[in-house]
Amino acid sequence: MMMIDRAHAGISDVAGTLPSILSIDGLKSVDSEIRILESRRVIEDTLSALDPVTLFPEIARPRLFGLLPADSPQDQLEKAIDKFKRRLQVEQQSSSNIVRLSFSHEDPDLAADTVNALADAYLKRRRAIFDVPRSPFLASELARHSDQLKSIEGQIQALKSEYDIVDLGQESLLAANQVDSIVQRRRQTQERQAALQAEVTAAKKRLAALPERVFDFREQSNQTQNDDDRNVLLRLELERDRMASQFLPDYPPLQELERKIRTVRQSMKGGDKPVYNTTREVRNPSIPFLNNHLLTLEIEQDAVARQLDELNRQHTVAVEKVGRLRKAESELRDLERTRGVMEDIYRDYAQRTEAARAEEEAAKVRFSNVRVVQPAVAPATGTSMAPSFIIAGLVGGILLGGAAGVLATWLRQVYILPHEIERDLGVPAIASFSDTDGELVSPGAQQELIHLAAQLRDHGLDDQPMALIQFVTANDGDGDAIVARGLALEFAKGRGLRTLVIDLCGDGTGQLTAINAGADDKTDGEAAGEADSGAVERLPTIEPQGTGDLEALPSAVPLLWVSRQATGSALGSLRTPIAQSRQMLERLNQRFDIILILSPPIGNSHLARRLSPMVDANILVARAEHTRAPVAARMRDSILASGGDIVGLVLTGRHFHIPQVIYRWL
Repeated sequence: MMMIDRAHAGISDVAGTLPSILSIDGLKSVDSEIRILESRRVIEDTLSALDPVTLFPEIARPRLFGLLPADSPQDQLEKAIDKFKRRLQVEQQSSSNIVRLSFSHEDPDLAADTVNALADAYLKRRRAIFDVPRSPFLASELARHSDQLKSIEGQIQALKSEYDIVDLGQESLLAANQVDSIVQRRRQTQERQAALQAEVTAAKKRLAALPERVFDFREQSNQTQNDDDRNVLLRLELERDRMASQFLPDYPPLQELERKIRTVRQSMKGGDKPVYNTTREVRNPSIPFLNNHLLTLEIEQDAVARQLDELNRQHTVAVEKVGRLRKAESELRDLERTRGVMEDIYRDYAQRTEAARAEEEAAKVRFSNVRVVQPAVAPATGTSMAPSFIIAGLVGGILLGGAAGVLATWLRQVYILPHEIERDLGVPAIASFSDTDGELVSPGAQQELIHLAAQLRDHGLDDQPMALIQFVTANDGDGDAIVARGLALEFAKGRGLRTLVIDLCGDGTGQLTAINAGADDKTDGEAAGEADSGAVERLPTIEPQGTGDLEALPSAVPLLWVSRQATGSALGSLRTPIAQSRQMLERLNQRFDIILILSPPIGNSHLARRLSPMVDANILVARAEHTRAPVAARMRDSILASGGDIVGLVLTGRHFHIPQVIYRWL
């Protein structure tokens, strides 16, 4: 039901208290809503929710009875849209504001789900059309003003850092107090300087008035300094008396003492000794005191002069700081004024943004002017009896087709289904592919490759994953090369393993070109250019520089190499001793995580049987509707007789000429 309310007129009602308006004049608006319902965009959204192949399985089937491949995904979507439009009915009920939706389909439940999905897609599309959000613009403006506000804050902080300001008021008060303090100290210093000048002048006058010397006394004496003759004479006489009391007068030492005494006495009688006169004058004691006091005053006067110079310098610095603070105050006041204005604008935008966001959220949760009166339900009975008339023909065709299939299965000698291989050969079918005429790029083929790679890596020997794998086929063109390339890409790209592809069927150029062409987002020319520009890596056998070395080229895919001219190497020659070939494979196994070997057909060369016991596993490759059962059995017996292990068989080239369900009966 389409309801014309104030939302159509553009009036915002956040609270949702205004009543809805029903008007017959809004029938044109109802017709517009019907056109939106039938639009291509709404149908595409519906099909994306339901999957076109699920709704119309016939668009994904091969064309012209299986002779032509299925349409591309874009063509399938176009066909699904055309079919959807033909089966969709949108009707306005009796010129009212009620619109009826119906969809015809073979499955009634799927038809009901389709109508419900269409209604959901229409409501979503309608909200996208009529929704005009304001909050993104307001949010962008809010972010812009926030950036400007942060820029102004940064300028304020930079200005404070430049002028070394913490609090401008406190800094100004401290600077003014500092200037006043310096002025007072400078006055005190000037007063002290004047006092010192007066003291120095008075001291100089007093010093000039005093006499330089003051007479004390004069003394004259003939005393000789250091005259020790009497002392020597006394000591000699004492020594003589002591020896005279102990020895005879003729004792030689006693006589020697007598001679010394006579010599000293003669020296004392001589008159040639000098006479010394001593005169002593005392300096005026006031002069040194005045000189010391004058020197002290001059030193203090010099210190006061230096102090006054320092105070003058400090006064100059303080005055300059006051001037800088005045300039900073002017600039800071302008920035703070701008910041105040920006904060008011930012606050206004923040409030408006939150209000707009609240209105938009309220508009999302409030009742829409389009109401679903009744959801889609499956009808009890179909609207067409045509399927009932076709059943008889289908049953007859199925019976005839089944009989023909049983007869063809009884007489044929080729394989169609994987379980036939397991039944006849006793070898497990580990994978099957239907698009090996080209590269394995379909989603189904990719999933099959992932499944095959998981089987090979999860099941190994002695807890070691399989590393050497040989692909064995009975005929050329059975798809072994394509499967090997797809598996190599899965190992290298999907699992990050160092992978080597050894092509013993050719020179390896074809494999390298195909792998490079399958690389993501590369053309054939670019991939080939990368391969040509890559360095050739020589993989030595037993002889480091022998002619039997195996060369490998890096591909456009990281961690993936392809052999070059492997048929001319020691591994591809039947003349090489088995021990040498085994050692070569062991060395290659040390350098790479996984090695895939493409051997020639087993009916054309003995090389596959020769290498089968040297590898970890052999994979048989058979082509559906092409490889005959006796040939496949001989291929299996040859590998087993050579001592090789068979991990399973891969079936390629499957074709579904009839519905896949019927293949279960064959």
